[in-house]
Amino acid sequence: MIRSNARAIMTAALRTSYDEFPYQSVPLRQTHPDHLATVASLFSFDAPDVARARVLEIGCGSGGNLIPMAASYPESTFVGIDLSAVQIAHGATEIEALGLRNIRLQAIDVMAFDEAQGAFDYIIAHGIYSWVPAPVQDKILSLCASLLGANGIAFVSYNTLPGWRMLSTVREAMLYHTRGVENPQARVAKARATLDFLADAVPDRDSAYGRLLRLAAEHIRQKPDYYVLHEYLEEANEAVYFEQFVERIGARGLRYLGDSDVRTMLPIGLPPKVEATLNRIAPGLIRREQFLDFLKSRSFRQSLLIRAGVALDRKLSPARVMALRVAAPLQHDEAPADLASDRPETFRFADGRSVEASNRIVKAALAILAAQWPLATPFDRLHQEAAAAVGGGAYHTPAERDLLAAEILRLHLGGAAELHRAAPPFVLASGSRPEASAIARRDAPRGAASANLRHEPIVLREGERALLPMLDGMRTRAEIAASHWPVLPEPERLAALDAALASLGRQGLLVR
Repeated sequence: MIRSNARAIMTAALRTSYDEFPYQSVPLRQTHPDHLATVASLFSFDAPDVARARVLEIGCGSGGNLIPMAASYPESTFVGIDLSAVQIAHGATEIEALGLRNIRLQAIDVMAFDEAQGAFDYIIAHGIYSWVPAPVQDKILSLCASLLGANGIAFVSYNTLPGWRMLSTVREAMLYHTRGVENPQARVAKARATLDFLADAVPDRDSAYGRLLRLAAEHIRQKPDYYVLHEYLEEANEAVYFEQFVERIGARGLRYLGDSDVRTMLPIGLPPKVEATLNRIAPGLIRREQFLDFLKSRSFRQSLLIRAGVALDRKLSPARVMALRVAAPLQHDEAPADLASDRPETFRFADGRSVEASNRIVKAALAILAAQWPLATPFDRLHQEAAAAVGGGAYHTPAERDLLAAEILRLHLGGAAELHRAAPPFVLASGSRPEASAIARRDAPRGAASANLRHEPIVLREGERALLPMLDGMRTRAEIAASHWPVLPEPERLAALDAALASLGRQGLLVR
């Protein structure tokens, strides 16, 4: 009874904390069912169809992650639960305004969630596991075990050791100096001031501890108040070793599928000698990833879970790329790529990175991806178009197809190419009656913050904010231009409108 009362008191405190100081709810691409299904495909696991799935989010906040999914996939069903009635009420208002009928948010303690709601294809629990008491952690894993469909995937994020051990020192210092401060804003302000003082006053600034304090202070200066409060100042915050987490899920009849970021599972960036030693002392997947956590001092994980007993093949194969779609954020160069020779060419990305390619079919494929960004092209179509661009016959062979798939996989593991299982819910070029996403049209009059159909937070420019509400699929381009958007002489309006629509397409904001 004492333990039950203590949990009830903590639950009430958590509810009050999140009601008074809501955690901003935004789209998280790493939790999107398409992303989870893509990772599963790389490991030969056939996840459910994203366009007709049942999705549950535990700790959904105001629905900022779940609502854009529901708007993009009208034939799927979405359920969100959260302890904060204030945030759920805000999300319900947004759902009603958007006219969505395939999503339901519920203000409820996860401990009281009814397990008789049927199976879910995807379960998301982001930013909650480490920040709740042990009985609630057990309940989250229990729900994943009992509600996950036969081929379903659960996403659970959590703080991990050893990396979090150093950050916990920062947390303890802030907790110590904010004891007795009840007002959330006052607590955050005092916590920030405390950390700044420690970072500036530590005697040996060049010691490991001094560098840690300065890095933590700089990191926290860039974070909003709600993040500092809920990440560092909540009563519950437990980090676990990866192996411990795997043991916990195993006891629930669950199995580790992989990480939401496949690259973190690999010894990328390690010297060959270190990689060889790692393979010798940690031949198994779990031990190897645990050693990688030690080598990289990892402090946060985003694990994908499936039911135990399912066969997997985690050997990454180019053949699996062939069943997926490919996109790459390459800058479109007006000068055509040299497809008549194997001369190396450099392809640049929007973030300043670059990749060099010399093989003709690879160069052709990269040029196609640049022209079609952000659309994800089915691999087979990409191969066919690239082969046609470099002369056809000789490049339509299985060998050239294998070569291109291997290069795409290499680029993906290097963070330079995206892979997708589902068809994109947006178009690159608008039709005769342009229509933008309902989310963007809703957000445009409110301010600059919104979300695109790639499930990313974005910032809308002023001109776009004036245009987006008119892109409701009911007006022709001529009618939009006639409504004095943009404010230009009439002969120039259509050209300016076409340029604006092309920009919106590039941002993943157009439905048709």
